[in-house]
Amino acid sequence: MSEFDSPPPPEKTKYHRWRIFILPTIIILILIVVTGNLIIGKLMEGVPSIEELENFDPQLTTQILDRNGVLIKQLYTQRRSYTPISEIPPCVTQAFLAIEDHRFYEHWGFRPFALMMAVVESAIRFDFHPRGASTITQQLAKNLYFGPQRKITRKLRELLTAIEIERYYSKDEILEMYLTLTYFGGGAHGISAAANTYFSKPVSELTINEAAILAAIPRSPTRYNPLNYPQNTLVRRDVVLGRMLDVGYITKAVYDSLRAEGLNLNPSAEHGAIGIAPYFTENVRQELNKLGRRLNVDPYRDGLTVHTTLDSRLQYCVVQAIAASLPELQERVNIVFKEESLADYLKTHFPDSSYAARRRMAADRAFVDSLSEKVLPVQVAFVVLDPSNGNILAMAGGRSFEESKWNRATQMARQPGSCFKPFVYATVLDKGIPITTQVSNEELVVTLPSGEIWDPQNFSGEFGGMVDLREAISRSLNVVSARLIREYTSPEEVIHTARKLGITTRLDPYDALALGASSVIPLEMAAAYQVFQTLGIWSQPMYIMSIDDQLGQTIERYGPERKVVMSEETAFLMQNLLQSVTSPPIGTARGLRMRFGYNGTAGGKTGTTNNYTDAWFIGFTPNLVAACWVGLDDPAKSLGKGQEGSRAALPIWARFIIAAQDTMQYPEADFPVPPGIITEEICVKSDQLSTIHCPATRTEYFLRTQEMPGPCEMHSGFRMPKTKKTKLF
Repeated sequence: MSEFDSPPPPEKTKYHRWRIFILPTIIILILIVVTGNLIIGKLMEGVPSIEELENFDPQLTTQILDRNGVLIKQLYTQRRSYTPISEIPPCVTQAFLAIEDHRFYEHWGFRPFALMMAVVESAIRFDFHPRGASTITQQLAKNLYFGPQRKITRKLRELLTAIEIERYYSKDEILEMYLTLTYFGGGAHGISAAANTYFSKPVSELTINEAAILAAIPRSPTRYNPLNYPQNTLVRRDVVLGRMLDVGYITKAVYDSLRAEGLNLNPSAEHGAIGIAPYFTENVRQELNKLGRRLNVDPYRDGLTVHTTLDSRLQYCVVQAIAASLPELQERVNIVFKEESLADYLKTHFPDSSYAARRRMAADRAFVDSLSEKVLPVQVAFVVLDPSNGNILAMAGGRSFEESKWNRATQMARQPGSCFKPFVYATVLDKGIPITTQVSNEELVVTLPSGEIWDPQNFSGEFGGMVDLREAISRSLNVVSARLIREYTSPEEVIHTARKLGITTRLDPYDALALGASSVIPLEMAAAYQVFQTLGIWSQPMYIMSIDDQLGQTIERYGPERKVVMSEETAFLMQNLLQSVTSPPIGTARGLRMRFGYNGTAGGKTGTTNNYTDAWFIGFTPNLVAACWVGLDDPAKSLGKGQEGSRAALPIWARFIIAAQDTMQYPEADFPVPPGIITEEICVKSDQLSTIHCPATRTEYFLRTQEMPGPCEMHSGFRMPKTKKTKLF
């Protein structure tokens, strides 16, 4: 070999050959690990934290219940109620496990083989939005954190979250959360809402068939909604039953029997609807909003249970009484509208129509009636109280909550007419003036400081003679009320009485106050009249008794606010006078007995304002106090000639009280007589103590400390023996 020749290359060793292979492999593995960590790290950024996993806080529905536990309203952003797994029957959990994840109690968050098959299937279809193969835990993760999007990154995050959920919760807790969060269509979130929506029953009462129907829905809540697509639901239900058979939850005989059944739905009333007592529940909602700010709770998502004072049975009686009376009331207004307003209305709102066209419109009675009802709808406010504690048992704030959410029972102030007179009489009685006091019913003419003349008129237009307080209030004599406030008391003293009885609206200190010239609120008037029923005790009207959190713990409790505002004796005398108002032959509310045939113990007062713009009746029985107002929202518009309180408001009150008595079956009762009250037999003609010569007598009530009237001077002779006394009421 020449010295200029290159030496032969060294022989490659075995180590050198492996190095060429190993180094790239290590580098690739490192890259894979680093990339994988980066990807996992990126994915983990979207995975909930431990704190989020530990604080499961679904949006729950607040239930508003009446005093007997009847659901009357729900508040929610998502209609969902919490039901612990212990209250969910096995057939329900089995139906969901069979169709969704029959190996739920065996895996630790996901099923690797099922997931791999789903990926392969997606690859074959060139569909990179994987679906299916999700365990119940993965579905829970999706419902909690990720939403319905189908992306690979979302699926991976869902899987990682499922593993974390399995670490922190037991299987039963996971299943409970899943059934609470799952959407079932129809606005029903969670198994409890679904059971109520489709079957009107609690979860604990669901049958196997019903459980299978509900388990059929979550795959596609729209497509399998049993109310909208019953045939689709039926097919899917059979699939669920088949899976329950395959897994061994039901036998072949049960499977065959259930497949032969229909859906047997019993849908509940729409919970988004206004309900039977919308004006009442709106006030409750407003109170809950105030409470939420104070106690840091959200009534729309915290699943509160609100126990209210409402009685659904009495509320139904109110609704029916109003519905029975409105057509006749509206018909009277339609007549007034046609006679006084129709021509101007048509000219204003149909300016391009010819005179002949407007005449044709005016001749179309159906058109005129519908137009009048739209332009001048008759409104009704009605409120019922439990006088023993002030609880509001029923309420109507108008003819339609959907048309107007303005609550006329609590937000409206209108002149009460003669319904205000009991405040005048109570002020007089509290001074020790007896019922037998004779007051002139002669015409009264007063020159006011402004120079104007005030001459109150009796409703009948008749004057004359002397009358006692019982006759005066029974006939609702305006002149007597005017004389009482001028000669026996004062506007300031009457206002003081009204304030003690809970009236908060502005009361002008003028003589016309005696005739109800100042506006009042129906709810406050009902609360004031309860003072007469309870012998002097006023109670704050209440909507809510207690509020529980989602775990059933009471977080707020409301007790009655009561105080003595009047002596027993004065309240009793006023109560007894108001019973005369409902009695024939002269009581202005005698129609309660004569027309409607109500024979129970009752008292009250009618009220009518000028031009028949407001009609009232406020009354009480031994069990209830109720106030009724009828009118139009425009206080300048009339209900029609002759539509006084006894014709417009009393019929609603009477229909209600009769229905309430039939529904509640209250026992017959009389009002107790306080120890400070005594009775005496008096002459009907002279209002003096009777003698054996008096042709007609009656029993009258007096204060025990009161000076009695002398013997009857009209019919001279001896006193009538006490053994011949008869009770007036």
